[in-house]
Amino acid sequence: MGVKVTNILFFASIIWVLSSCSVTKKLEEDELYLRPNKYKFEDESPFKNELNSYVTLKPNSRLFGFIPVKDWSYNQVPARYDSIFKDYYSYSTDERSQEILDSLFMQYGLPDQVGSRKWVLRQFYRAGARPAVLDTAATQISAREIDEYYFQRGYFDAEVEPSYHIDSAAQRARVVYNIDVKGPSIISEYNQVIEDAHLEQLYAENLEDSKIEVNERFDVRSFERERDRLTEIFENNGYYNFNELGQELIFKIDSTNRKELKTTMQIAKPASDSIGEFRQYYIGEIDIYVSGKKDSTYSKWHRGYILNSDEPFKLNPRVYTDAITLNTGDLYRKEDIAKTRSLIFDRENFSLVGLTLEKNPDNPLDTLLRTEINLRHKDKYNLELSFEAMYSQLLNFGISPGVRFLTRNIFKGGENLEVNLRGTVGTVNSVDNPNAFFNAYELSFETRLNFPRWLLPFNSEGLVPKKYNPKSSMRLGLAGQRNIGLGSLNYNANLDYSWQPGYSSHNFELFNFEYIRNTERDKYYRIFTVDAESRNSSFDAYFDYSPDVEMLYASGEITEEDVEFLIYDDDQFIESLPRGAYNFDDYTKFRNIIFKKNSIIQDVLIQSFAHTFIYNENRKKFIKHPWYIAIKGEVAGAFLRLLDSTFGFEQQEGFLGERQSMIGGVPYSEFVRLDLDLRKTIQISPRTELAFRSFTGLALPYGNISTLPFSRSYFGGGSNDVRAWQAYELSPNPLRPNDDGTYIDQMKITWNAEYRFPIVGIMNGAVFVDAGNIWSLDDDNLETKFRFNQFLSQMGVGAGLGARFDLTFVIARLDFAWKMHDPAYAEGERWVPDFKILRPQIQFGINYPF
Repeated sequence: MGVKVTNILFFASIIWVLSSCSVTKKLEEDELYLRPNKYKFEDESPFKNELNSYVTLKPNSRLFGFIPVKDWSYNQVPARYDSIFKDYYSYSTDERSQEILDSLFMQYGLPDQVGSRKWVLRQFYRAGARPAVLDTAATQISAREIDEYYFQRGYFDAEVEPSYHIDSAAQRARVVYNIDVKGPSIISEYNQVIEDAHLEQLYAENLEDSKIEVNERFDVRSFERERDRLTEIFENNGYYNFNELGQELIFKIDSTNRKELKTTMQIAKPASDSIGEFRQYYIGEIDIYVSGKKDSTYSKWHRGYILNSDEPFKLNPRVYTDAITLNTGDLYRKEDIAKTRSLIFDRENFSLVGLTLEKNPDNPLDTLLRTEINLRHKDKYNLELSFEAMYSQLLNFGISPGVRFLTRNIFKGGENLEVNLRGTVGTVNSVDNPNAFFNAYELSFETRLNFPRWLLPFNSEGLVPKKYNPKSSMRLGLAGQRNIGLGSLNYNANLDYSWQPGYSSHNFELFNFEYIRNTERDKYYRIFTVDAESRNSSFDAYFDYSPDVEMLYASGEITEEDVEFLIYDDDQFIESLPRGAYNFDDYTKFRNIIFKKNSIIQDVLIQSFAHTFIYNENRKKFIKHPWYIAIKGEVAGAFLRLLDSTFGFEQQEGFLGERQSMIGGVPYSEFVRLDLDLRKTIQISPRTELAFRSFTGLALPYGNISTLPFSRSYFGGGSNDVRAWQAYELSPNPLRPNDDGTYIDQMKITWNAEYRFPIVGIMNGAVFVDAGNIWSLDDDNLETKFRFNQFLSQMGVGAGLGARFDLTFVIARLDFAWKMHDPAYAEGERWVPDFKILRPQIQFGINYPF
């Protein structure tokens, strides 16, 4: 208890020192340092968390919400340097130099500083900002802004008045905005006047999605969303440029009774149209310019499209037309335009220069829209060099140089050949080589042939709607790695098909072959030292039970694996337990180790079919709280089992003594696996959200091999999982609090919740809770077997906080997590065991964990 109190006091002392540094040192005598604003409400306090965005005068943002780092940094720089550094950083990065800095020292009368870099002070200057000071005129402006905000949110009679709490001795002031919203105005009636029968019909068909509801609070934002919703509906039903000038769809508010509003949505006939009628438009002639310019010598017609080029056509016309969802005669839909742009951007073969639709200027009654699509070919060959710093569940830190060579249109049909070579070196917690920084590596070589269509033995043009973006790819790869101390070679071949209907996507792996060959098997017990201790105690107990086996082992007549199998399969030995200190629990642990060892070191051939379905509402408009659902199913070994039954493969004895069918001396794996990943994001404000995830995975081996391949097994812990544990450390095994073993199994459940919020600049924060574990579905693994009435008590629970740095193209993440419930301890002792606030589990990751 004393250790815990000391840790907390030490941590609190650091925060107190940082937060109490002087922030008024450089202020003028008549200036008052502005403390965080407060909002005091007379009665109800709606939208309190959003008000700060409408206040022009407010303090600099604070680290973790209360540490004024910017103010403190600003005050570390002597005032005489402020103008110098301001001018210095007005230059571009390339222009900044010591000569520029020296000239500024001379200009501002500091010749004695010529030659000094002042690097530390410059960093403080860049990190800091001048503290905000009290300005009563600015607070009056902010009060009016808040009042206007409440007016737009339906509080027409709101009153906002600032008051000031001043501490002259401390040279500080706080602004308190006193707010009385006086109750909301309610929409008592909502009527519609639509001067077009078809538009009225479309409105009625989509009425259930209206953003405006009677007896609800008036809110300008709801009317704006309703306007955008209706505009999108009408534009997707042929009404080109509907409400372009904002004069056709308007809302009228009768505020005679300020608390009960009568509202009317009116769609008036367009004044801009020569005959004053709404008209549906259709796609007319479609011209595709494939040379990046309109001056064309060659033309070709293909399936309703006119292709134009300034040189003879070298590619199949389908290369261009498959990326265009527009067709002559189709009703104009804005979503088709957006989909065509998206498909073109998705192509590796060409880029979009422009896409325009044009009414007939000579005939205002013409409802055909002439369409021009201007494309530009990308270079035939492309070489990309990359160098990345990376982090994974297994590699704590790594660097990854790579080369990608791309050949476009290899068969003149939009097929692109990729050749990728990548190497990664990184750091793992290795008993075999604990002091080396880079003690793990991976080298991979892959060739991939991508098709912008489904690869079928017949012409598939028109078979699948183009808007679904059908694709296929063939892949051959070889990867060699050494990570947890053991090495492996992975040979793989794959043929998959993908398509994207709406906001969902499908990927079907029709042909997936992997051959995994493990090297350095003899190092297993040197790497997994905890397993070695269990193996040794099991050997000692068995040699005591059967001295003859000990003699055979000592003489080299039988191997270590032979002894393991004898112990594993000897029922009489099991019945003789306990033997001294060795009991049935020790034997059960030994069996689990044998299963794990077999999964990790056994060579295996995997042939599987897999299908992945993803539904993602993050791409939907008007969805404030999106869902993400991913389901993946995989069946392995079915095709090889069919061949085995037909032709009869060679059979040998497996690692655990079972008969296994072999192909070239390697057994093939049979298993089924199903993963379900559910995610929900609740948007609280533009930069604040709650995120939840639930993951459940099941994998069942059957038939030819009794264990799962290591690559298809589940593990717990890591930067994207239960973050209070390192990857592979989490297990439901009890009574092993100091066990640093590596655990894999057949089932996994993970639950995560995370609150994300802004801190300062590019830095955001998070508070999170994770829970989860892995289990066996095999009756032989009693220690880790999943039981519905026990699994909650076996969940590892962690909590923590983290920082996220938005680097535009990537988000760097640093999390600090503590174990709150550790299933390694005995029941009754699992909650907050051995808690040490200054010794969190630190996890570094890239992008959000979910």
